[in-house]
Amino acid sequence: MTDETEPAATPGKRGYVPFTGALGRAICERVASGETEAAICRGEGMPNRATVQRWAQTLPVFAAALARARAVGGRRAYNGRTLEYDAAVAQEIYERICEGETVKAICRDPEMPSFSTYYRWRKLVPEFAAAMREAREIQADRFCDLGWEIAEAVTPETAYATHVKLGQLRWTAGMLAPRRYGRTKPLEAEVPRQVQTILFRHFKIETHPQTGQRRVVAYTPDPATMTPKCDKEGEWTRLPDVADLSPEAVAQRQAEIADANAPDPDDDMDDDAGRWEGGERVYD
Repeated sequence: MTDETEPAATPGKRGYVPFTGALGRAICERVASGETEAAICRGEGMPNRATVQRWAQTLPVFAAALARARAVGGRRAYNGRTLEYDAAVAQEIYERICEGETVKAICRDPEMPSFSTYYRWRKLVPEFAAAMREAREIQADRFCDLGWEIAEAVTPETAYATHVKLGQLRWTAGMLAPRRYGRTKPLEAEVPRQVQTILFRHFKIETHPQTGQRRVVAYTPDPATMTPKCDKEGEWTRLPDVADLSPEAVAQRQAEIADANAPDPDDDMDDDAGRWEGGERVYD
């Protein structure tokens, strides 16, 4: 990049820095390495961003070199303002809002992002959005202090104007921090009630239809269908002492066992009690 003649410009608030080929190359190299233009322009002896923007508008060679550097550094620009998130610039915006400055005044600063960039950061960068909410609450506290100072300085001649100012400050503080200064407090979202399911186990004594042994069977409702399912079966008891083994006595005893195992119409657990096949209990 060769030195070019820069048109006359009015020195800025940080002091006027004239364009040189070496300075232009240094800026482009730092932009190509990934540094933001805002961070570069805050350095000692560097021009402000308005000056760099003016150089890009009036010096074609520098403008082309800066565009290539931005492409290499992975940055896009609109009217000389970077769109990528810059933590240092975000911190400066946070501090200026905390001091009471408006977003409109900040975004009008040539060294600050535009309105579109500011709102894009708020939408896409969670930490920036959280910082802005905190800055707004701090700003609301400052407005309350300012309102007290205005009220103390009121005179009969300025009473009406003071009333208008205090009304606006009260409204603004309520908008910035509605939980603290708003007239209508936002309601917390209701927490949905948690459904608690209690399952009761049902125990039943069943008798083997062939041996006469007994055991305890436990049933628990299925949480999905709420129908009883057998979940545990106890051990069979040992055979009882039998004195009469005549066919009539055995038939009578089997009839008694069958009657004892007959389904109870009032017991809905029998619907899932299973059936006997080959001396074993089978559940569908």
